[in-house]
Amino acid sequence: MLPSQGSRKSQHQPLKSKRRLCGTVKALLQNEDKNYTKNVEVLSHEHLLDSLANDIVELSNNYIREKGSFSVALADTSSVRFLRRLLKPAYVNTIDWSKWQFFWVEEEVFVPGYQLKRRFLPNEILHKLVYDEFLTMVARTAGALNVVTIDYDLTATQEAADRYEKNLQYWVARNEIAKSSRGLPKFDLMLLGMEEDGRVGSLIPDHPVLGEKERWVTHVKDGNETRLTLTLPVINSSSNIAMVVAGSANANAVYHSLMDRYDPQAPQRVFPAKLIAPEEGDIVWYLDKDAASRIFKEELRIEKRPY
Repeated sequence: MLPSQGSRKSQHQPLKSKRRLCGTVKALLQNEDKNYTKNVEVLSHEHLLDSLANDIVELSNNYIREKGSFSVALADTSSVRFLRRLLKPAYVNTIDWSKWQFFWVEEEVFVPGYQLKRRFLPNEILHKLVYDEFLTMVARTAGALNVVTIDYDLTATQEAADRYEKNLQYWVARNEIAKSSRGLPKFDLMLLGMEEDGRVGSLIPDHPVLGEKERWVTHVKDGNETRLTLTLPVINSSSNIAMVVAGSANANAVYHSLMDRYDPQAPQRVFPAKLIAPEEGDIVWYLDKDAASRIFKEELRIEKRPY
């Protein structure tokens, strides 16, 4: 499970019907002589959703009890697929949603010529899918939610990135978001997915943005797409990171991200997920059996969790 701030060594006891495989994976940080481990849980798809929901509820309750709030950074559409389980009565009614603070890991923008085009009205939620399929449904139960939006009333993508960064700095200065030892925002939970090509959020394999050290937020151009994204230093400052990946289409990306050995089929590739390693927190990979299929073939130190 994702360790809570107050009980980092506590173990979530899964439902008896939930058969999950757990273990650790040794990994090597790119460009650094530092070894670390990543906790991995492998479940059926349905049990993955329940396991993640249970762990988020426990994490939320612990942080709210200890500091009065729970800051969550969401990637775009990948987050909503896994968060919808929280809408079930068993979960939605056990969370104090008024204490949650929602932030964004990424967002897509459209730039016709030199001007930034706003897709929605000012102050409207920009992540429409997340809004339609998750946030509005939560609001029916909890009322108004604390959602920090991205300001698109600007003329350039980097201006939008700078504005969002200043907004985050404001929240950190007010102690609404915890601060890491390096002064970076320390989200209580960052929920990430991964796509077939290995990208995480809007961090693209082999892209120069992976080397960004100073900015909190920047923009990434990939073909005709331009996206705003939190940078690796901010992501790695999180207290807890949940990497949630499902489906056989992602099996190769999971394999290359978790394995530290050289693979001749993908030489010199830099996968963003391989660089995600919290400096002062924890990371858990939640995988379904299809996404973990190549790891199973390698028999990579994954064992049944004792009950």
